[in-house]
Amino acid sequence: LKDLKTRENIRIAEKDKFIAEKDKLIEEKDIRIAEKETQLKDLKRQLLQQEMQSLQELSRVKVIANNRALIEIAMQQYKSDLSLTKGLEMFVNEHLLTVGRDKTTLSMYGREVCNKLRNFGFAAKEDFVQKELKNLMHEISKPLHRPHVSGKIYTGYVVGGEPPLAEALAIVISKLQECKFVKNLDVLLVDGEGKCKCVLSNGDIVEYVNEPVPPL
Repeated sequence: LKDLKTRENIRIAEKDKFIAEKDKLIEEKDIRIAEKETQLKDLKRQLLQQEMQSLQELSRVKVIANNRALIEIAMQQYKSDLSLTKGLEMFVNEHLLTVGRDKTTLSMYGREVCNKLRNFGFAAKEDFVQKELKNLMHEISKPLHRPHVSGKIYTGYVVGGEPPLAEALAIVISKLQECKFVKNLDVLLVDGEGKCKCVLSNGDIVEYVNEPVPPL
């Protein structure tokens, strides 16, 4: 009986040792996975920084007209675990729209941007801008998501188009600048004719100063 009890204790001890070793292996595996995930996040962050840097550098020497690229990069910084569509929808709902009992309207921030834009000739009704914001992903996903640009613009990152698209883009990008998802990049806003009307700079709307004609 004593020997039986001893053997049973040995089996229990061996089982406990096996479980402890298994737990240790699982813990080591979890640590390796966490390290890999951290490395992957760091790599993604570096790639995003490089993409943003490329836009900044290229926009100093040429015109980059694209209603989608900047928003796409910024959304990866805002919510990297979501698709562009879901991330943009969440950002718009969180910052730029107010959902009431009866209807959805522009947030206070959105209305302020619209008011500033009126000083530069953008006069779309707020209801139309609100609907365009909700539909913005569809608009910037079209094959032709590059705004027409006047030949008088020689450098800079350019977005825009006909109202209310121009206003919706301005509201989103200004808020992205204010939230620091877009940094150190002024964005030119053009109307439907491709004329630059103003500049989105650090979350503010400022006057566009005509560039000198580049030398031949």
